[in-house]
Amino acid sequence: MVQTRRQTGQPEPVATWPGTRNRRQPPVAWERILAPLDRQDRAHIQLMQAVIDAIEGNRVPQGARLPSGRDLARMLGIGRNTAMAALAGLVEQGYLVARERSGVFVADRPPVPVARPRQNRNEGLHWQRRLGTGPVAEPETAGADAGPGPRYSFLYGQLDMSLFPAAQWRECERAALSVLEIARWGRDMVDEDDAELVEQLRKHVLPHHGIWARPDEIIITLGGQQGRYLVAQLLSRQGTRAGIENPGMPDMAEILRLTGADIRLLALDEDGLVLSPQLDTCDVVYATVGHQNPTTATMPLARRQALLERAASRDFVIVEDTFETEFLGDAAMPPALKSLDTGHRVVYIGSLSKLVAPGLRVGFVVAHPVVVRKLRALRRLMHRHPPGNNQRALAIFIKHGHYRAYLRRAASELGRRSAAMATALDRWLPDCRWRHCAGASSFWIELPAGTDGRRLVQAAGRVGVSIDCGDRFFLGADRPTHFLRLAVSTMNAAQIEAGIRLLATARTDAG
Repeated sequence: MVQTRRQTGQPEPVATWPGTRNRRQPPVAWERILAPLDRQDRAHIQLMQAVIDAIEGNRVPQGARLPSGRDLARMLGIGRNTAMAALAGLVEQGYLVARERSGVFVADRPPVPVARPRQNRNEGLHWQRRLGTGPVAEPETAGADAGPGPRYSFLYGQLDMSLFPAAQWRECERAALSVLEIARWGRDMVDEDDAELVEQLRKHVLPHHGIWARPDEIIITLGGQQGRYLVAQLLSRQGTRAGIENPGMPDMAEILRLTGADIRLLALDEDGLVLSPQLDTCDVVYATVGHQNPTTATMPLARRQALLERAASRDFVIVEDTFETEFLGDAAMPPALKSLDTGHRVVYIGSLSKLVAPGLRVGFVVAHPVVVRKLRALRRLMHRHPPGNNQRALAIFIKHGHYRAYLRRAASELGRRSAAMATALDRWLPDCRWRHCAGASSFWIELPAGTDGRRLVQAAGRVGVSIDCGDRFFLGADRPTHFLRLAVSTMNAAQIEAGIRLLATARTDAG
């Protein structure tokens, strides 16, 4: 006699996809599946995601009936309208189906990706032989992960939520999501930019640097990094003699290497780029004159004027890469090279995301209209234009005065942190030389000769301190390791001395 599963005590099978639906399935314990919800923040989105996770994870069968909107609201402690909005959204996405006078059920064929067999990594093409750009340097880890205990991060370029105007930014994001605004930025602009953002740059950002530009002289980029890439692609090719500062920006050197340019390393002193005979051998010179990266040196006005005269007499182009110039007050800020340029020899690269939020990725380039038209054509081949919603939200942020207010508040706090850092360095690392110019968020530290900065990075990480070894900024074959770059971007003044004290302890341990 053939026994059934019920007679043998074995559980009835629960159907999952791909496969057929079992109409005699046991009830689903939705209370347990949907329990981990944060009901205070976007509850309907979280409810939708919880149901999707349960479906895609095969934790509920096809055809399973969901509780009603009223029951879901009572079960989760949320509003009925919230629960109904979540159910409607899941029906629209195809995860659920609504049956008249019956309720809402898990779809027979939910939009779940079909699992594919794992491919043997040793099979297929040898891709390395087919890559045309040659080996591209991997991004270098700036500092070691901190060990247990408090984390003191002296790494550059991170977001400080204590300074970021989150409420004002959300307000601008909401304004950019109105129906009228979406109709403006939602269209395909091909190779154009948000006209309102360009106008705000002209009125409220560039004049701070003495630059008065026409709309056809400005292009929006995905951060300053894309601006560098586009400009390098346009100005450099095989055999172009491109001068860059040493120490300088590693990524800029890598970008130029990919163009086939003949890279010339240019010397620095306490005032930034030196006007050496090496300049005369260049076709294009890349310089950070506002705050030199990484030494923070600010080029004085007389040298800026002399650099422009040299460019005119020796017929080379200057790419002026801004670096934290916004945090200098109007009285202390020398005019940008671009503002002094009467021969249209300067291409100006700026970034707004680094100051507001690095993840925003919005920058710009100011140049002669012919250059900007060529940059637009090149950018269009990559991604046409940066996301319109980000451009419009940032335009509103600047227009409403939040950007300038943020800069004033951040500059004041940066001054306090820099003073605390200077005091801590003098107290705990008295045998080190350091450099810092007003308005910069980082310090350039020279350790005693023979100190291994890489070992110090590892030792500091073990005591909870993240630091940046300076050897990666040197671009020649001989890269000294006894330099550090320490930033005060993310720690308040009270934390800085404790972090430097731990760094001094780590230095003793590193030997």
